[in-house]
Amino acid sequence: MKFIAATTLFILALLTASFILTQFLAFVARRKLPANGKFTEVRGGIIHWTEQGKGETIILIHGLGGNHHNFNYMLPELSKKYHVISIDRIGSAWSTRQDFNYANLNAQADAIVDLIDQESFQRPLLIGHSLGGAFSLSIGIRFPDKVRGLALICPASMAIDATPDIFRDLEVSSSTGRVFLANFLSGPFSLMKQKKFLTELFEPEPITPGFDIKGGAILSRLPSQFQTTCEDLIAAKESQNDVVSKLGDLEVPMHVLFAEDDVILNAQHHGVAFCETTGARLVMIPKTGHMLPVTQPQICNNFIEDVMLATTNQ
Repeated sequence: MKFIAATTLFILALLTASFILTQFLAFVARRKLPANGKFTEVRGGIIHWTEQGKGETIILIHGLGGNHHNFNYMLPELSKKYHVISIDRIGSAWSTRQDFNYANLNAQADAIVDLIDQESFQRPLLIGHSLGGAFSLSIGIRFPDKVRGLALICPASMAIDATPDIFRDLEVSSSTGRVFLANFLSGPFSLMKQKKFLTELFEPEPITPGFDIKGGAILSRLPSQFQTTCEDLIAAKESQNDVVSKLGDLEVPMHVLFAEDDVILNAQHHGVAFCETTGARLVMIPKTGHMLPVTQPQICNNFIEDVMLATTNQ
């Protein structure tokens, strides 16, 4: 009995310490990267978004576990020519989400369309990176009149059978388990896993210095962000066929920029095969990885400018 009692106390002490560490890391993250934009209530939650520049409107949509800061490396030049809207998808970073029912691809796409309508953005060009590409495709399929076109960067554009290795620890099917892990264990988890995670995310390119703050990676330490990322991963896999099965319905102009050596999403599958299926224009960049908006901002900006020119009067 004494052994059981001692073991129980030890486990409780570890959980308490882990909870305190998790909450402290979240507190620091919030202090270092406070909300810096506007908030709009949409279907399924509240979207936090920023805007810079004037001209034709562009909406930047981040991927799994990301936030609007992922595009900070592109913004200085991009905002000189365009009205740039950068969002935290519902549930990510400073945005909120009502519940898991609004995590699937179409529901999150609906929230973005709701933002477009409420803020009167006139046929914006959607820039979707990674999983942000899947939300962009959902919008293009179901709301073609709402957008000028799609400019997709390393998009999750086709069905994914196997979860990328670096995300497998986040594939938590139990809602109770996700809440528990997010609030009690995500702090130690982030400290132990972040370097390996970012190394694989950026491969074959090096991790960009300062990505924690300028790129917003520190916000992954928020318990809500950890929970949302788990939910997004599960919901995307469950709902991906709703989008992929309708790729033949796409009629909006589409352009794809892909990293040839992307280790997160296969360039041949999500780039070449997708473009052959849909007729989208493909630009492949050799010796680069998944985080093109961070590592190759000028290439991304040139790509977007080319798409804007190509979609003029369309």
